[in-house]
Amino acid sequence: MSEKDSLNSGDDDEPPEGIQTQYDWSSTEPSAAVVETTARATNCDHQELNPLYDSIDPDAFDAILAPPTTKNTDTTTSISFTYAGYSVTVQSNGTVNVAPV
Repeated sequence: MSEKDSLNSGDDDEPPEGIQTQYDWSSTEPSAAVVETTARATNCDHQELNPLYDSIDPDAFDAILAPPTTKNTDTTTSISFTYAGYSVTVQSNGTVNVAPV
């Protein structure tokens, strides 16, 4: 994951509107990245979140986004779903966006 995280909030007392992180799918599974980024957005431990499989099939999700499938294409695949009260969008280029619903 890179430190290209971006939090968008107006005041320090308000929760962030969203967070964006960048991952390398060859070293981090997309499903793990979603849980990690959502935990950061909610400011809680990842174990406090509901299981990801309550929202999406993690194995199928990883198979669609992770290499080598995405290395052989010039297009970007994007998957969006709701997880833990947040809108999650993950792209095959490694970008994970998490924002409150």
